[in-house]
Amino acid sequence: MKKALAILLTAIMALSLAACGGASSSSTTSTAASAAGSTASAEGGEILIGCLQDVTGNTSALGISVQTGAQAAVDEINANGGVGGKTLVMKTYDTKGDVTEAVNAYITAVTVDKVSLIVGPPVANIAHAIKETSESYDVPVVGFALDPTCQVKDDGSVYKNMFCFQPSATAQGGIMAAFAEKNSFETFGIIYNQENSYSVSLLDPFINKLAESNITIDSKLVVAYGAADTDYKTLLQPIVSAGVDAIYCPNYTQQLVAIVTAARALGFEGAIITGLDGAPAFNTTYGGDCTGVYYINNINTEDATTQEMSAAVGDKVSAVNKYFLGYDVVMIAKEALESAGTDGAALRTAFEGVKDYKGLTGTITIDPATHMPADMAMFMYTYDNQTPVMLEEFAG
Repeated sequence: MKKALAILLTAIMALSLAACGGASSSSTTSTAASAAGSTASAEGGEILIGCLQDVTGNTSALGISVQTGAQAAVDEINANGGVGGKTLVMKTYDTKGDVTEAVNAYITAVTVDKVSLIVGPPVANIAHAIKETSESYDVPVVGFALDPTCQVKDDGSVYKNMFCFQPSATAQGGIMAAFAEKNSFETFGIIYNQENSYSVSLLDPFINKLAESNITIDSKLVVAYGAADTDYKTLLQPIVSAGVDAIYCPNYTQQLVAIVTAARALGFEGAIITGLDGAPAFNTTYGGDCTGVYYINNINTEDATTQEMSAAVGDKVSAVNKYFLGYDVVMIAKEALESAGTDGAALRTAFEGVKDYKGLTGTITIDPATHMPADMAMFMYTYDNQTPVMLEEFAG
């Protein structure tokens, strides 16, 4: 473990230096992989994988965190002999949070650089942008876009190359509703970003799960907003005035901070149930008392290995759960590459066949019919002021 942690720190330092210099609009290749790969066996050769992330832009904290975790896994793999004796090299492509940049970067990765696979983004809008284009190639995208429509077509078939390695929006929305019901929250308001696929995808699963227990939400208390809307106090006023037990707001971190700030300023003292982006660094970004804010998370922060690796990462990443997602998916990719080689069709079959993989983000079994995990558990958390507190594990 000490050796692995040293490798992680080396990778983090290299990525930190690269970030200080600014990411290229097209791609960056980490030199940490080459250094760590020096211990790969003498068979030689390289396997190139891509990492398609928002390295700059509004969701860069998420992209950089995934990239850092993925690179840490690459370096650890190389330090332990590589993939069948070959050095694993990861090249990062910056989407800048822009769908056109994403499509162009994806095409460059698969046609010019000829990557064997792509570590995809946790951002649904970017996954949506590339899903149709990905059908024309044989390069799996192993990402984290939890909106099921990023992986499954309207006719029920899958986009052949699109995979998600965290629970779907259907699962996550259902878990958050089950948690709310278990804690005797009975009346709800909802505020969500109607222009964001992530936010929209978590709306119906929450509502539908509550409906199974005959809990309904007044449509007047379901508030949609868009990029042009910034007066969150006015948007929240009907919900706060209704005296609901909880506000459900599955939104990205910066908007979530503004929503919580506005709700508390209006005097709302009830629960605020958020998605993954209520996890750190929401607390430090918000800056105030986060008591009463609840969030879902991929990781168990009480696990000893998770604690040790998190301590090694320190403040080099702001979204530590995304770091572990990136780490896990590259470790899974190693096994797929070892069993299937670099042939795209064979790799797809290998990813579809992932079963009971014990990762740091949970036990992962991919459903070939959805290209998403089946029955994967997650954790619900709250805060004691600014300190995260793990409450309970919920099955998917």
